[in-house]
Amino acid sequence: MNAFSPRTFSTDWEIMVIDRLERCADTEKLLAFAGALRSEFDLPIQVDWNTLELALGINSQFDQFVQRVRSVTDRAAQLVRELGLELYPAGSHPVEPMYNSSHIHIGTLHDEGKGIYLESRLMRYAPVFGAIAANSPFAHGFAGQYKSYRIRDNAHGCTRPQSARDPRLSQFTWGGDASPKVYSAPTLEVRITDCASSRRLLAELVVFTAAFVHWLGENTSEYRLSETEYVDCMTNRWSAAKYGMQATFLWNGTERPVVEIIDEMLDQSAASLAALGADRKDLALLQAMIEKRRCQADLVLDLGKRYPDPYCLASVHSKLVRDWDAFDNYVMSSAPLDPAPAPDRDRILNEHLSVVGEGTHFYNLRNAMYYPPTLVDELIETLAGDQLVHVENTCRGMLLSRVEKS
Repeated sequence: MNAFSPRTFSTDWEIMVIDRLERCADTEKLLAFAGALRSEFDLPIQVDWNTLELALGINSQFDQFVQRVRSVTDRAAQLVRELGLELYPAGSHPVEPMYNSSHIHIGTLHDEGKGIYLESRLMRYAPVFGAIAANSPFAHGFAGQYKSYRIRDNAHGCTRPQSARDPRLSQFTWGGDASPKVYSAPTLEVRITDCASSRRLLAELVVFTAAFVHWLGENTSEYRLSETEYVDCMTNRWSAAKYGMQATFLWNGTERPVVEIIDEMLDQSAASLAALGADRKDLALLQAMIEKRRCQADLVLDLGKRYPDPYCLASVHSKLVRDWDAFDNYVMSSAPLDPAPAPDRDRILNEHLSVVGEGTHFYNLRNAMYYPPTLVDELIETLAGDQLVHVENTCRGMLLSRVEKS
């Protein structure tokens, strides 16, 4: 029996509201907008982290969801413009400390224990969804080194890499990349995804994610990740944040471009897509992204080359995405990008070394790629053995300092 019955899906879409200087609107205004939309559409629309959170209700069919996305955003844009404001759907703000998501809810899940086993199965697939949705390459002082700084920085604690759990030995946790959330709604929530700037991409990504998770829900037996599988999940999460759709993942003992994995997942979820009133030809934008190896971050990165000032970039990007189909047109007219390599041992060491300055607490290296403690300790030993860092044990804990080569 499938873990999900009936099969439903939704999203909580966090959208910034900005003034003419690209500053985010205050909570008082947002509460007024949310209240008006909640009353008009009878949907649980609210405010979260200085954004309008468009919670789009319970959906069972793709066409229903597409229409709901369109009608709610059309009305929301009209409302905020009456006060000289605009919607700004993006995974981050180039200046303000904002990380935004389109959380995806997959229902209907009544058994939390089965959900926790699914959480373990989903751990290797969460970075795939993160790569598709990557849309935060500029973020309050960070510029262009990652396609999703939101994933890289764990969204200020609002999405986090999973720990392997056993439902017989677990307590409730919040904020994981993909985990059951039955305490508030009978769903499994995928939180790793950046905010969508395209209505069409949002609809396609949500229905694809739901269909794939429904397909996984056909097998809810006990599942445990191996140590190698868990480390590969963390490496792939880093690659998704760094490269988006250009990423190459470590997958079943080999290296595979993430676009090949997505293609395979689409085939696996064909029957589940049909149950939600969709098939692969309905996901034309996602198919183009696969063929071009491009994500929303690539559009922003191209803009950033022309408008390096973050205030100018925010202005140009926010105006461009008001039409909702700017990314759609960009993908269709763009040339394919080449795949990026999976990180080798040297790249992994350098990524951890980049965190080290003068007197850096060793625990900061846990945040480089979110590897488990034993592996990070091994990498520190290697860096010290190669005389790249100096180690000092103090009453504050182990401190690391980079050794400058003469």
